[in-house]
Amino acid sequence: MTSRLPWPEPDRDTDADAADSPIVIVGLAAPEGVPDAVRPVAGSGPVGVRVRCAPAGVASFFGVSVRGASGERLSALHLVWAALEDAGIVPGSLDDAEVGVFLVRTEKRDEEAAGSDALATLVGDDLCWRRGPRVTLGATAPTRATVESAAEHLRRGKCDVAVAGSVTDAVAILRRGSTAVRAGERVLAPAEAFGSDEPPTRGEVPAPSAARLVPLVLSGRSDAAVAALARDLLARVEADPELSPADLGWSLATTRTTGLGRRAVLLAADREDVMRGLRAAAEGGSAPLLFRTASGASVEGGGRVVHVFPGLGSQWRGMALDLLDDSEVFRARMEDCARALEPLVPWSLLDVLRGVPGAPALEDVDVVLPVLFAVSVSLSALWSACGVAPAATVGASLGEIAAAQVAGALTLAEAAQVAVLWSRMQAEAAGEGELAAAALSPDELRPVLEARHLRGRVHFAGANGPRSVLLGGEHAAVTDVVETLAARGVPAKKLNLGLAAHTPGLSVDAAAFLTGTAAVAPAPAAVPFYSSLTGGAFETTGLDGAYWLRNLTSEVRFETAVRALWAAGHHTFLEVSPHPVLLGGVQETLEDIGAVTGAAASGVVGTLRRGQDGVTEWLSAMAQLYVRGVAVDWTAAPFRGREGRRIALPTYPFGVEGTDRAQSAATAQGTGPEALFSAGLTAGERSYAVEELVRNQLATVLRHDDPAAVALERGFLQSGLDSLQAVELRNRLSEATGLQLPTTLTFDHPTPAAVAGLIGELLAVRTDQGPQSVPLAQLDALEAELLASGLLRDGDDDPGSAPARERVAARLRELLDRLAPDEEDEFGDASLEELLDLVDDELRQS
Repeated sequence: MTSRLPWPEPDRDTDADAADSPIVIVGLAAPEGVPDAVRPVAGSGPVGVRVRCAPAGVASFFGVSVRGASGERLSALHLVWAALEDAGIVPGSLDDAEVGVFLVRTEKRDEEAAGSDALATLVGDDLCWRRGPRVTLGATAPTRATVESAAEHLRRGKCDVAVAGSVTDAVAILRRGSTAVRAGERVLAPAEAFGSDEPPTRGEVPAPSAARLVPLVLSGRSDAAVAALARDLLARVEADPELSPADLGWSLATTRTTGLGRRAVLLAADREDVMRGLRAAAEGGSAPLLFRTASGASVEGGGRVVHVFPGLGSQWRGMALDLLDDSEVFRARMEDCARALEPLVPWSLLDVLRGVPGAPALEDVDVVLPVLFAVSVSLSALWSACGVAPAATVGASLGEIAAAQVAGALTLAEAAQVAVLWSRMQAEAAGEGELAAAALSPDELRPVLEARHLRGRVHFAGANGPRSVLLGGEHAAVTDVVETLAARGVPAKKLNLGLAAHTPGLSVDAAAFLTGTAAVAPAPAAVPFYSSLTGGAFETTGLDGAYWLRNLTSEVRFETAVRALWAAGHHTFLEVSPHPVLLGGVQETLEDIGAVTGAAASGVVGTLRRGQDGVTEWLSAMAQLYVRGVAVDWTAAPFRGREGRRIALPTYPFGVEGTDRAQSAATAQGTGPEALFSAGLTAGERSYAVEELVRNQLATVLRHDDPAAVALERGFLQSGLDSLQAVELRNRLSEATGLQLPTTLTFDHPTPAAVAGLIGELLAVRTDQGPQSVPLAQLDALEAELLASGLLRDGDDDPGSAPARERVAARLRELLDRLAPDEEDEFGDASLEELLDLVDDELRQS
């Protein structure tokens, strides 16, 4: 519950100044139905907020730390929390501050009355406030006496902020006026106005910010709390037609606790976006740019983010230009890169990006690669400014240079020198070969090379994932392999680089490269650096010229490096590039080791996307990371330099904690198969529910405002779904259903109706026969796909099929072992045919 927002520096007033500084009320909360503690300004509503105290919800929220607490203590916690929220103060941000607590005791319990300040001490401890005076007054004392005592302690410098009041009247948050002004806090009234007939003075309110895309961040202990927050915010928006999304977003980001276990983010530009998105969040529906923590997922363990840097292929004309104009952090780092490149290349980095007449286009490899290096390094700096600094770095090909620089192993000047020479070596070798990518495993590729007698002419250049290989060599030989694979239905394409990078076929001037990098003095990294040359953690003092020379002509072991990162506890991967290139391989790898299923798939996130608005993609990536558990600073990037004003917001809905509404909210979202196929639904109702799920998720991925615009029989390609969106759709559907759907979902089932049919069949099996039957349905689907692909042909007919058969058999054994977990290695000796017979003959009978 802590906050990264900076708490104002302690007051620098002298004792005399502190004594003269007025004490002001910056937050106020009262129970519903009690008289106003502070008289309202003429023509305005009540000062502060009103809450319906919910002790049971508070107990559920705070958990074991308040077990056995009295109703008064729990109500006091509720009012204190609400008053802090009214003040725009995140409770966790006060952990290291001097916080005074001054409360009237209206009840007495022996276990909570060991001293005169028992209630104040307990409440302060509950909120983890370690320092500051604690004063509890007897039941006959007026609440105003706590405010007067708090004001005196503030004047004498005994505390930085004070909480004062009672559960039967109101709780106020008080500050010295000088500190409140410096912190930009809204002043509700002077402390003397508490309990008096004097009207408070309305403070100055800054003008509203201009409309733009802003994040609305919600966080709660439960799905029910997040839904209730959305409902309360929707009512707030409906009641104020002039409310600005920027003001709402700024207030949520800066005055509310954002680190709780269930999270949602809505990206909105106007009032219509806000109302549609909040309604969806409240009712469990879908909306464009609405992101939520998946049902059953945990935000624990998502905070260690790996910055992933790709090589060639992520570039596009116009990339990152909007961030260059919108973000001071990104622009400053790009300017640093431009200065580092200036003495090394005959062109201007910013001129190339902006397409200035006379500047080279993004075509030649010795231009593209240094530009990509600069963009990646600058995007990483922007992520760090948003609170998402790397816990480790990894790169593939050119991306290793960016990863080394971001890790702290190379200075920017050294990394620029390596990137320029590295790209120049490749430019000089252009025309001597070709590189291609194919969707198969290395074991499947090697027999193809043998059968075509191409060993020595085509080389394995690396693997980004279990079925994402690179191959390079002579141009004609690479063309032969690509055409052979395509004829067998294996996706494969030439990269048209004109060189066989990362193979022995790449001819480079080693002496010139080593001379040019002789001054590079790599240092120990500030964060772990994982090498795709060696496939694991690497001591960065070894990143000298010889290392980068080996990198040029050696295979890329990116898949191996990802496996090592996962084993070391790094479970969230962020590709830092203008367009995702490596995410598919990362996800393949994690799924292959059984790491990513359903909700965990959201731990693989990109930054920007080709042809899309950079700010929107960047905020979407922040949202995806945040709902998975990464601590992002929502005040840094979207608002810096153009903040909205702070407005009054509904307080935390403690009343829904500990109820069964969390389950009902999850059911409303359709986040599990039980919600889609609950008992009592007819087959037609079930089919309709799944179709609506697919329709809504596809509309969200395509960012359609109206899901009804999605035609179920229209092909995904015709609908404009690209490969990255196909993966996103598959991940969303996996999260929503709890099924491990294939990565080729939209390829094998090319319409929304077909996908809905598959999901309906899999879920129907679970509903009718229990969760254990889901693997049976998955086995059926797997067998059908294998038969259609031709991978079950005999090895003599297809040289590439033998390794495939072994891989398929291993996968079937894994699935079957799930059905017999108590029988150790029961299927270890079974052949592929025997495994399939088991499915047909024995498992069906069960």
